[in-house]
Amino acid sequence: MTRVRKEDYENIANIFNESGEKAAIEYIVATYGTMAPKGVILRIKKSPGFSYYAVNKKIIKSEITEEKIFMDLDELCPKIEPKANKIESLNSYDVGIKDIESLYIELMQEKLLELMRYVKLSHCTSTISINKSALITDGYKINFD
Repeated sequence: MTRVRKEDYENIANIFNESGEKAAIEYIVATYGTMAPKGVILRIKKSPGFSYYAVNKKIIKSEITEEKIFMDLDELCPKIEPKANKIESLNSYDVGIKDIESLYIELMQEKLLELMRYVKLSHCTSTISINKSALITDGYKINFD
């Protein structure tokens, strides 16, 4: 009993598509003598070079091969081009202020997103809708002044 070679997957897929699953199973048993031909077909359906379309009941050879699935070293580690040495005079105080301002903006955005879950403003009807039950279940208390 020999193992089905990956080079023969395309041939088995063609037999599967043209003659059906039963013919593919017969080919696998006759050629390789395997005890689990349905497992071979399932392995082909899940292999990276093929995809199975249940609607058509066809195994299609995809464009992606095993070599294309993995990135090569040049794609993973692109060469960094050295930049010209630029000396920028940044005051540490200015950098600190920009960081604090960006932090405030981020915090305000988070609070507005949270508020939008509970409060809806309608400019057309000039109404404010508040989801009181959601506020209470999330642990908020409502006070009207």
